[in-house]
Amino acid sequence: MRILLAAPDRDLLECYKEILETDFGETVTAFDGAQVISLISSENFDTVILDHDLPLTDSRKLIERIRDKGIPVIVLINGSVSVTCLTEKVPATAYLSYPFTSDGIKDVIMNVCQKSSSGGKLTAGGVEIDVSGFRIQNGPYLTAGEIDVLQSLLSGGSVTTEDGAYISALNRKFSEIGAAEQIKYRPEKGFGLVTNNE
Repeated sequence: MRILLAAPDRDLLECYKEILETDFGETVTAFDGAQVISLISSENFDTVILDHDLPLTDSRKLIERIRDKGIPVIVLINGSVSVTCLTEKVPATAYLSYPFTSDGIKDVIMNVCQKSSSGGKLTAGGVEIDVSGFRIQNGPYLTAGEIDVLQSLLSGGSVTTEDGAYISALNRKFSEIGAAEQIKYRPEKGFGLVTNNE
């Protein structure tokens, strides 16, 4: 596996490069958006990890450029994941909030890589979802967190209010494409996919 890790803090880059290379293989580093653009244009990567505040770039445009190449993007953020992040035209594949542990970043990478190599499909809300492409068929991009919520709902697992941002973003995306179902909370049953007229 080949990872591109980009953050403005060079000490942080070296620390995480060492951790990632131990578990995932070659990790190339960059400290600004211009370097990331140059590297993704000339080299192949399995995953890109970006600090949200990377200098010399518009992070939204950079995320879109990377995802359009079919490369999963993990974005490191301050604070929690918001509906605003998740409903961008092209959201990151996954988000990880500072501070995080080495196990935390490894878990996110493994989750993203597992999905991107799965070749799997889901059907939820009458909509087909390309799990490995992190996208609703002929529709918007999804994040790994949104796919986790859908997989949990479809398998009878639990979804909690902690998943609220993902639920809200999924409902917006389902509405955008005219899906017949939404995720709603039902007393005594919890969250589930329900038709819009229920």
